[in-house]
Amino acid sequence: MSNNESLPWLVMYSNSGDVDILECLEAKRAESVSTGIYDFFVPLDVSRQVVDGKTVERKKLIAGNYIFIKATREDILRLRQEPPFDATLRFLHPSSMPTGCIYVSEDEIQTMRLTVEKMDGEVDYFVPTSKELVVGDYIRILEGTFAGITGVLESVKGHEGGRVIVHLGDVLAVRTPRISADNIQLLDLAKSTENQCKSYTSRAYKKIRVLIDDSERLLAEKEKSGTLSEQSVDEANRLVLRFSQLQLGGKIRIMHAQAICNILLALGETESERFLHFKNILP
Repeated sequence: MSNNESLPWLVMYSNSGDVDILECLEAKRAESVSTGIYDFFVPLDVSRQVVDGKTVERKKLIAGNYIFIKATREDILRLRQEPPFDATLRFLHPSSMPTGCIYVSEDEIQTMRLTVEKMDGEVDYFVPTSKELVVGDYIRILEGTFAGITGVLESVKGHEGGRVIVHLGDVLAVRTPRISADNIQLLDLAKSTENQCKSYTSRAYKKIRVLIDDSERLLAEKEKSGTLSEQSVDEANRLVLRFSQLQLGGKIRIMHAQAICNILLALGETESERFLHFKNILP
């Protein structure tokens, strides 16, 4: 295959978890014309310790010893006939087809690489997403290291803030450091929770009821004073940013639209596109 951009990324794993396999893969990549191994990516946990006054760098494979190799299946089969790969390198097979292979896209690999660069020793890896990781609200992170990334919120002692499971394609996911509630945009509520007494409808109603109370308070301040305080403007903008993308249905959707309309009215956005969008939802 002449154009290596179109080569697949195969998901492999190392039985041994030995980082020495990196040097072996690097040597094979240098011989890519003959081996067909054009690139590889290995998520690593890199730690540094001071031993006898010297800084020692320690590396270990993470994410279940997963290794991603840009090559054809035939190239990998040839590679696995050579030591040390014959003893360590294995295919990751989809549960639906034990003899098949799992592939990931170039975009997914780049997302994984960027996330590993950002983790700075703070992120624990969880694999694979073929097994359900966490049931929680679907969110987008607004600010900080993981800004713009979507994931699944893990509730922490009833608070909105907490750690977030960020999915990286269909193979890997990471759990972020703790993220404050103000930096979490709610996109969709979990359809089920650990406490089955808290149904989707009751959780949605409770959350939107709080949003309505906040919106009515801001609107009352605007009507009384003619303008919002600087602090209230910041609060209003943050509420719109965090909750305006929430997907809801039925009567709760109308309540949600009314709350967002109230906040936008308080901000003076009566002609904005997003105000008209929510106004059109109201009966």
